[in-house]
Amino acid sequence: MKINKLKNITSTIMLFFALATLTTSCDEVGDLDVGGTNVEAMSGDWWIIALEPDGVTPAYGGDYEQFSTYNTAANDNGLWINDYGHWMEIQTKVVVNLSDKTFAGVANSPEEITGATVSVSNGKITSKDYVTESNTTVDAIEFEAEFSWDPGVVYKFMGHKRTGFAEDENPHYSN
Repeated sequence: MKINKLKNITSTIMLFFALATLTTSCDEVGDLDVGGTNVEAMSGDWWIIALEPDGVTPAYGGDYEQFSTYNTAANDNGLWINDYGHWMEIQTKVVVNLSDKTFAGVANSPEEITGATVSVSNGKITSKDYVTESNTTVDAIEFEAEFSWDPGVVYKFMGHKRTGFAEDENPHYSN
């Protein structure tokens, strides 16, 4: 008697789950185009080096560091430049011109990592202008920046888009 009751309960539970599974389905709404951001053509991860004003000598003996460029919350023509505090400590907003992939900041813009200010100028991204160690052609980036902690010195930043391939990770500068 107890075994029959247990079988009935088990059968009922299994039937319930089977019916729930069969009657519940995904609502297929087709391909959703979530779109991109306004500045997606200029967004991504980069390997960038800060150079002295001569454009050749690494600033403070540095090397390539990973940076990111990404849209602002407003999703307008603003772009964040961020090295995540790795080296020159720069996280600031710039304004982009999408048609020619150039960018610049407002003079003495807030630099979010140190609380200082920075003036970014002459920024540009050139398409398919750099060949990495893995022989992958990627975009190149360059800009200039003057920091309030070193007034009058305009550092030159240059680099290339990150591929994610192992042989392209951690590049080293040679002039």
